[in-house]
Amino acid sequence: MSRSRIDEGAHEFLRRVQILDDEYDEMRSSLAVRNNGHEILAEIHAAREREAAEAEERERIEAEERERQETAAREQREAIARSVAARRANDRAAPLDDDDPEAEYYQRKSWLV
Repeated sequence: MSRSRIDEGAHEFLRRVQILDDEYDEMRSSLAVRNNGHEILAEIHAAREREAAEAEERERIEAEERERQETAAREQREAIARSVAARRANDRAAPLDDDDPEAEYYQRKSWLV
């Protein structure tokens, strides 16, 4: 290789390094102009707030669903208890009046008389 080709290659290399260096400086200055990254921090903060709000909303919806299911289960248990109580009430005959003379006959301890 001749000396001039080496010089041309070195000159081209230095020219490209200078172009890359200028682009790097331009990018750094444009980032510094944009509030030193405050915009990026604000976006991150806003995203975290959105995520927190969404998590709170999910928790609220889940709590409402649990409460609805618990209410439905409690109402079902109460309905079953009322039904059982009604059946038991219909199974037993209670005297209306303690002075009822026939009540004594039906309430005796032994039927082996």
